[in-house]
Amino acid sequence: MNFSLLLILQLRRLIGETLQVATDNNLFEGKLTAVGNGIIQLQAEAGEYEQETRTVLIQLSAINFVREL
Repeated sequence: MNFSLLLILQLRRLIGETLQVATDNNLFEGKLTAVGNGIIQLQAEAGEYEQETRTVLIQLSAINFVREL
């Protein structure tokens, strides 16, 4: 098994959980809603004072680390 397959399998177990995901330029925090086709989908808060959420799509190849909160 290669690393990307193991990462996908582990992330699929975390669907519905709140995660912190870091890329080279951003740090995202939100609920993992989907994993597939080399992309993960998070429902993240739009900002500190806003109550809205936004959908964030992140390529698996862009992820530096994932942490469950």
